[in-house]
Amino acid sequence: MSDKKANKTNTLKAIMENITTIHGTLNVNCKVSDVPFPAVSICNFNIISLKATKRIEQLLLKNNRSQSEINSFFSDLAYLTNYDIDSTRVGHYKEIMDILKYHYFTVNTIMEELHQKCENLAVYCMFNTIEKNCSDMFSLVKTVDGYCCGFNYGMPNDGSKDNLLQSGDNIEYFEEQSDDKSTNLRILATPKAGRTSGIYVVFNLEPEDYPSWAYVPYVGANIILSDPSDFPETTILSKFVSSGESLDFNLEPLIFQIDPRIRDVQVSKRNCLFHDELHLENSNKYSFETCSTECRVHTLLKYCGCVPYKYPKKASQRACEFEDLACLINVTTHVSVNPMSCNPQCFVECNDKLYTMKSKSVPFVPEMVPENIIAGHNVSQLTSLRVYYGRPICNCYKLVYLIDTNYIIATFGGVFSLSFGGSILTLIELAYLLISALLILLLRICRKYFGNIN
Repeated sequence: MSDKKANKTNTLKAIMENITTIHGTLNVNCKVSDVPFPAVSICNFNIISLKATKRIEQLLLKNNRSQSEINSFFSDLAYLTNYDIDSTRVGHYKEIMDILKYHYFTVNTIMEELHQKCENLAVYCMFNTIEKNCSDMFSLVKTVDGYCCGFNYGMPNDGSKDNLLQSGDNIEYFEEQSDDKSTNLRILATPKAGRTSGIYVVFNLEPEDYPSWAYVPYVGANIILSDPSDFPETTILSKFVSSGESLDFNLEPLIFQIDPRIRDVQVSKRNCLFHDELHLENSNKYSFETCSTECRVHTLLKYCGCVPYKYPKKASQRACEFEDLACLINVTTHVSVNPMSCNPQCFVECNDKLYTMKSKSVPFVPEMVPENIIAGHNVSQLTSLRVYYGRPICNCYKLVYLIDTNYIIATFGGVFSLSFGGSILTLIELAYLLISALLILLLRICRKYFGNIN
């Protein structure tokens, strides 16, 4: 579990301890179909496909840019995704960017153009044991690692598209609650569990497509699992996989449900928000993850005047370029490490879900894939991924009031009745007698000092 995910889990537990009591026993009515199947993003370490550079390379050569300068430009594009280098070591490439902008390229379209195409990455796909067309399962999406090939990704942004799988055998959709139904994307769910369920994909990282000038440690990918409706950055599960391996993710969701009466408690006291209580820029469904990402984007926009291409952004917001790297590095190093001042303040969701996982990695077994698929590829370069629920039921935590007004009246009224044989009516009668006695005493005092008073 990542540190960010652990922090969110601890916050949820703190809320429970402060205003609720936890029912942590297994609820047989809590099924895995009650939560969406997680989004799965495959992020090739190589973010610049060698064969995808040809069109831009020819364009720049025709405009008298040298091959070495073009190679350096392609290589340094990686730092627009991860700002972890001394900016003085990176060229600004103003002339190159001016040429590309003249031909209607932007940072966003450049990175999209140069990424490995998802149809080249995914070569064999299954969902719930049914073979599927990989182009109907994976599309290019934005993540914290830049562009990746994503499955079941429903975060509204300028780089993703709706899930293409159609309703049919073994295909079910999770009904997301939102005030604006037009933003509800089709997010998959499944009631099935076990290693033969969920998603199975065989993919080719294309080692021969790794440029010699790229700063890539080895041939591999980062596999990211996240909530389908959130930008995959704050609360994610991830693991590296190398070419030639087979990786299994055994998942179990945790569901947190809250008593609707807690809506009456001030947000500052309950420290959580319902999904329909606050609309964000990129989603009508509030979530802590989306709020945190938007807060980070606003921080970068405030200090640097731009938004990194990998984040969802408005058309009016400028995408960061090479000349912005020094500011991005400075903000990331000195500002983002401290608690950011967010407006609105980001609270965890009152009704939430988390995924826990167990992973296992073994060498890739080609016998699991049809021969016609294997025949067209170098087996040593293929990698497989399997993501599934370990069991069809999951743990639910019910958050309810520890003490409320009705509880106080019932408790103290019962104790008073049992101990003194009284009731609320008795209290009213006693109050009436006390007030009457005080008035009579006051009247007698007045008569004594001021004479008869009618």
